Amino acid sequence: MPLTARLHEHGTLDATVDGLGCGLAWEAVYRVQPRLALACAQCGGPMHAKVSGRGGRFFAHDRRTTACAADGEAEEHRSLKRALAAAARQAGHQAQLEVSAAHGGWRADVLVTAAAGRLTALEAQLSSAPLDDVLARTRRYQDDGVGVVWFTHRAARWLDHVPAARAYRPAASAGPWSRLHPLVSRFNVEACAEVCDPSPFWHAPVHAGWSHGEERVLAEFVADVLHGRLVPRTITTAGATRYGGWAAPGDVEAAAEYAASSQAAPPAPA
Repeated sequence: MPLTARLHEHGTLDATVDGLGCGLAWEAVYRVQPRLALACAQCGGPMHAKVSGRGGRFFAHDRRTTACAADGEAEEHRSLKRALAAAARQAGHQAQLEVSAAHGGWRADVLVTAAAGRLTALEAQLSSAPLDDVLARTRRYQDDGVGVVWFTHRAARWLDHVPAARAYRPAASAGPWSRLHPLVSRFNVEACAEVCDPSPFWHAPVHAGWSHGEERVLAEFVADVLHGRLVPRTITTAGATRYGGWAAPGDVEAAAEYAASSQAAPPAPA
């Protein structure tokens, strides 16, 4: 009787068997005779080990099917989802791939459950997507009280319309996804005299503003977001919300307080 290994998370061998990463090498499943029987945990269909043109190792259904969420998905997309799930688990949270709402309104690439029960969807959007589609999907999560963060390697036009992060694309389709483009900023208030020498008479007493964004490690960023150490910077005008990267809650509060105090201050004498 052939050994059957259940596959989950779209391409990794289930840890309940002697799977890849648990004592069984890639060479033990890739092009071996007799063939090792591999089954998809999503639909139960037979699968086999493959190597992509970019050298990525993954598992594919023997026959394409539209009934299984694991089929027809690029390895690059799968590898990003695995990286996001691993980062969430490393941060101490539960993470499941391809979870649908009971009412069918959304399907999360990675659904993270915090100890307190809060849900956050981590969406890997590597293909092009219309702005309206991303906004609609975001609203469906928000309507159910589910947080959402989008990840892409593209300079997508929706990056400043939803909570999002742009990742550097890895050289191989199987990853690793490890670094993010600059996206974390800090709010600074400095005395003009410490910045300008000499200080022009027309300058305000202080200089205040956001620093340039910083690159982040993907796993650290995910942990900081899930633990509330980073929040999206937002600007709401005419009822529309725009996003300007991420910052510590204290910096967001300091910027809001500074803006409020600046508006309340009387105009400088002529």
